Amino acid sequence: MTAVPPSRYRVVEKRRRLVVIDTLTGETATRAMPATPPRPEQVSLARRLPTGPQQTSFDGRAVLDTHSSYDLKAPRTIHLDPGATAFLGWLKIGAAVGAALFVAAVICQPWLFALIFVVLQPVNRSRARTRITRWLDRYDTGSSAG
Repeated sequence: MTAVPPSRYRVVEKRRRLVVIDTLTGETATRAMPATPPRPEQVSLARRLPTGPQQTSFDGRAVLDTHSSYDLKAPRTIHLDPGATAFLGWLKIGAAVGAALFVAAVICQPWLFALIFVVLQPVNRSRARTRITRWLDRYDTGSSAG
């Protein structure tokens, strides 16, 4: 078995900065990565997209940053207990199974696609958001409002 060839590049510290040196040419790499803040459209996109709960401990507690698409009092941060976190996990699984069953039903009976327009009516969305907000209010202890 042959030995591993030496690396072409070497990293050294010069004036409290790490510099990469090409051992074949002896040149230093001058490409520096500028420390630029994220563009405003990237930040606003991140704020627009809802996220799931972020687990904060091994016992199942989590922190949920709510979004206006499902919470009337959004944005707010809610601390969820292990039971609520588990419920949201089962809810995600149930939603995925329900969506798969709905797609299968639409493939068999295409007229069922019209149910999407019934479910997405503003009145039905408003009712769902009100119920979700009421459920979230049980866990909101005024930890931090938006």
